[in-house]
Amino acid sequence: MTPESTSGTVSGPGFVAGIRLATALHLTEAFSVAQLLAYHVPPRLAHESVESIGAGMRAFADALYLGPHDGPPPYIGHRIRIRRGAPWLAYGDDTYRLCVPAAPSWVRLVAAGGPIRICVLFGPLAAGAGQEETDAHVRASFARGSMRWGTTYHV
Repeated sequence: MTPESTSGTVSGPGFVAGIRLATALHLTEAFSVAQLLAYHVPPRLAHESVESIGAGMRAFADALYLGPHDGPPPYIGHRIRIRRGAPWLAYGDDTYRLCVPAAPSWVRLVAAGGPIRICVLFGPLAAGAGQEETDAHVRASFARGSMRWGTTYHV
């Protein structure tokens, strides 16, 4: 299976419905990167646990062909498409895509061919987490090795 393929093993739509996406821009004088963070909300249903969410997010990362957090982010094929001004993430299901909530500046950078860094966290994070809590969670996930990342481009 190649990174361009989207027919990996992914969790069902019930699990994916709990995945949240957040975007940001990393701008320097040398380069700009559109960032996309994916995480799952804490357990909310009787059959969910922190462990099952972690396993589901690992499967999500595997379907995207993401690499280990402590290595260079691999190229994972074309995963973002912009349709009618809205970016969509092809996460490994041939039928469904996730709409990426993004500011116009993020969409412009992506549409112009800029790289997109996708980071998937395995541990759950509250949907209403603020910037400081999210930053702390990302740093802790990196320190524990409970995340994966990769680079893609808009097609």
